[in-house]
Amino acid sequence: MKAETSPLKRTRAPYGSAAIGLALAFCLAAQGAYAQSESSWSNQGLIYLLGPTLDGTSGIGPIDTDVDMSASDVFETLDGAFLGMYRGEGERWGVMIDVVYMDLKADGSGDGGAFSGEVEVEQTTAIASATYRLSPTTQLMAGALYNDVSAGISLKGPTDRIREQSAGDDWVDPVVGVLFETPIGGGNWSFTGAAQLGGFGVGADLVTILTGSFSYRFNDWSSIDIGYRYLDFDYEDGDGLDRFKFDMKEHGPAVGWRFDF
Repeated sequence: MKAETSPLKRTRAPYGSAAIGLALAFCLAAQGAYAQSESSWSNQGLIYLLGPTLDGTSGIGPIDTDVDMSASDVFETLDGAFLGMYRGEGERWGVMIDVVYMDLKADGSGDGGAFSGEVEVEQTTAIASATYRLSPTTQLMAGALYNDVSAGISLKGPTDRIREQSAGDDWVDPVVGVLFETPIGGGNWSFTGAAQLGGFGVGADLVTILTGSFSYRFNDWSSIDIGYRYLDFDYEDGDGLDRFKFDMKEHGPAVGWRFDF
């Protein structure tokens, strides 16, 4: 059995960490400024569980691997995860910070099914946005998305030849969008929906983020969220052995606990 192994290549955008740091600093500075000037500033935290379906292509060097994982597959292959959100808001201005971390291992195939084996994907996505309220139900959003993806592929072909490659990349994309929220009836239920677009060739060609959730408030400080989340990344950079591709849709139901403080 012959193995072809490529050394780990971690191509890093030099502006990645600095750009997301600046975006987070901007949001935190905005929070401090408006918290001091607006007595109505509120804070919310959200811890949630996502049952994502993964569908797309992960490419490293000359190898493209198709990924098709249901929510049950994701939970079976999940090595670790964290999903959380912070939201602060005054009368007009606000900030939102959303962090998702997942470490997955799954079976995959490549070259039209001629190769099969294991694929490992570790992903951290952080979105920092400033918000501006246009009306009681509608807010504009603008900020930055930071994505850090590392992938490893080990595939065996029909002649038992093993092809292995590992690589990773991180990048920053501008994101803009709109947030809509409204109470339902006169009770404890409410609905929140958001749509964001980003990338525009800065990092990824295009990033799409869609979320929708229904919330039930138990008391003045806690509620439960039940909704759906959709993320679509279209990213490719480099060529030859340094090529890295992450063309992936991640979508599924989400359940979370929201608390005010």
